[in-house]
Amino acid sequence: MIRFDANKLYAALDKKRLERGITWKQLANEICVSEATIKRTKLGGRMEVDGMLAMVCWLGVPVETFTKNTLR
Repeated sequence: MIRFDANKLYAALDKKRLERGITWKQLANEICVSEATIKRTKLGGRMEVDGMLAMVCWLGVPVETFTKNTLR
């Protein structure tokens, strides 16, 4: 089964955020998602697809970057 790795997405967001020297609030505004959406990503909670896709798009990487095969 292929699963989405929210923790890996959060880590990538945090890395790029730190590189750019912006706050979480600024990041959320740039991505056009709420800070709560980003917080749920950190906590591994359920994510809405449009929010997840917006974050992945902002990073400029394929969504497959954040998937893992749990059957291996």
